[in-house]
Amino acid sequence: MIHNVIITISRQLGCGGSFIGRHVAEHLGIKYVDREILHQAASLLNENEIDLSAREERISTFWERMMRTYCYGVPEAGYIPPPLRPVADDELFAVESKVIWKLAESCSVVIVGRAGSQVLKGFPNLVSVFLHASKEFRIKRTMEIYNITDTRQAEQIITDSDLQRKKFIKTMTGEDWSDAMNYHMCIDTEVAGFTAATELIINLADKIRKRIHV
Repeated sequence: MIHNVIITISRQLGCGGSFIGRHVAEHLGIKYVDREILHQAASLLNENEIDLSAREERISTFWERMMRTYCYGVPEAGYIPPPLRPVADDELFAVESKVIWKLAESCSVVIVGRAGSQVLKGFPNLVSVFLHASKEFRIKRTMEIYNITDTRQAEQIITDSDLQRKKFIKTMTGEDWSDAMNYHMCIDTEVAGFTAATELIINLADKIRKRIHV
């Protein structure tokens, strides 16, 4: 029987997913993972971590796929050998999913993003959470975090992020990213606040822990 408690946090950009995830992990005394998943996947694929980071939680466009396949330079620049095996979106997703499963099987952990809620659906002792907030709240926070002064730029970043994550989840898992039925708990972090949101997740995780040790 698996005794690990797994908390997956899916989030809209600007809702405090990483902040809340870290505090939940710290309070429960369990592992927090975010970039570590990418790091392990890049190692398994023998790919550059920075290059792969730009492709996480999104589906490549037709032209992006073409560019990765045909990496030949123009005649003036000379020949540039193409990669032997360009990594496809579904391959990256599959490898990250394996990393997520191994983490979940090895220890109690908080996992942020990367379709963790969908990948581990049905996993024992799973707490899947979706964080959301109004666009106005998210714009303001995005501007503060990324030092953006143009409101329209911040809004476009948020809109693009929402569209990409929704398309990514639908393509890779067949599920609707923003459907509350796909999660155990959905929290509006603007209304609840980060502290209360953290406490709600901790309380549910504690109930799971008590059930395991009964």
